[in-house]
Amino acid sequence: MVRVAPINLTFNPRTLWFDPGDLDIEKDMPVVVRTARGTEFGIAASEVIEVSEEQVRALKSALRPVERIATEEDIEQAAEMERASAEALPVFKEMAREYHEDMHPVSVEFLLDGDKAVFYFEAEERVDFRQLVRDLSRELHERIDMRQIGVREEAAVVGGWGHCGQELCCTRFGLAFEPVSIRMAKEQDLPLNSSKISGVCGRLMCCLRYEFEAYKDFKSRAPKKKTLIDTPLGKARIQEYDTPREQLVLR
Repeated sequence: MVRVAPINLTFNPRTLWFDPGDLDIEKDMPVVVRTARGTEFGIAASEVIEVSEEQVRALKSALRPVERIATEEDIEQAAEMERASAEALPVFKEMAREYHEDMHPVSVEFLLDGDKAVFYFEAEERVDFRQLVRDLSRELHERIDMRQIGVREEAAVVGGWGHCGQELCCTRFGLAFEPVSIRMAKEQDLPLNSSKISGVCGRLMCCLRYEFEAYKDFKSRAPKKKTLIDTPLGKARIQEYDTPREQLVLR
């Protein structure tokens, strides 16, 4: 078994695994980790857990280390970088408007060591942002990394609430984005009204996947709708399915 520390990073909706070394990490503890981008500030999603070596080998990259439990100086630095990010976003929006009408700035992230800023934007098409990067770097005196993201990633970063009144699944659970099709809505007998089955990102809601297999399985075992069946009370026709309870509505 391998010890891993599940860590949440501000601009990544997924919980990532890191190598805790000999550190004793508890849930909600602030930590400093090393990622491919540099030094980042994170919060422990739970205490250190043990996973199999197969699970670790299945990761896209090797486990990176937790550098240390965050100090007071680290926490103050993280707050300062958050303020710098908030101040840089209006500058990004103004300059992006001058260069590309189709570029929609989403957020700005300053890494903990302050040597690089990551600018996130959404656009339907590929955008040539090389000149914008140079001008932003000159304006803010920072090394700039520009990242184009999709509308679903934008929703995960910005956050919000869905039709159900709950926090967006992509923000709360941080799951990998998997294909969602209109067939999943049909299988669950949902109204094919785009305003009812689309999320705040404008795409089909991620939660359509969650119960799809349960509906598919139950319908494969249940008699078809409008079928006439025998019951202890006599003949009845199947009107509807109550899939969560695995029951039939009869007349």
